[in-house]
Amino acid sequence: MTGAIALTPITLAEHSADALDLATRAADYVTLEIGYAPDETYVKDFFTVAPPDLGPGCLLHDAVMQGPAMVGMICIAEGYEYPDDWWIGLMLIDPAFRNQSIGHSVVGMVKERAKRRKINMIKLAVLMANPRALKFWHCEGFRHHRDAPATASSDGHDRVVLKYQV
Repeated sequence: MTGAIALTPITLAEHSADALDLATRAADYVTLEIGYAPDETYVKDFFTVAPPDLGPGCLLHDAVMQGPAMVGMICIAEGYEYPDDWWIGLMLIDPAFRNQSIGHSVVGMVKERAKRRKINMIKLAVLMANPRALKFWHCEGFRHHRDAPATASSDGHDRVVLKYQV
């Protein structure tokens, strides 16, 4: 399948089945992150779990569309960690569409949107157990911000936080 990539807003009420279908197709990453196959709770969390001190209203959810096909999804938290920061909580691409520059296109659209919205910094955390993702984000211009080692109260994953100056 070929075609232009577009970001289309999605909601839990209208798109939970599509989001679960995508997460199931991308179960390789979901299982790495949470330790089991995606389910309805995973999808609900994608749409509702916000960073500390922010409510779900700060979350931007988009489907990554290639023509009529939902090939990915992304969630961005506005105002975390600082009011003019964005935090990419998840960018999930269907494995059948990886290595086709779709991720690069999505990141380019996010960067352009951030510029228009006068965002200063885009940040995200990458699982240390996911070296391909770390390489991808470095190639997109994101740089090391800080290490975020697992703690007794966390999910057990060591992460590295990356940043991109808009």
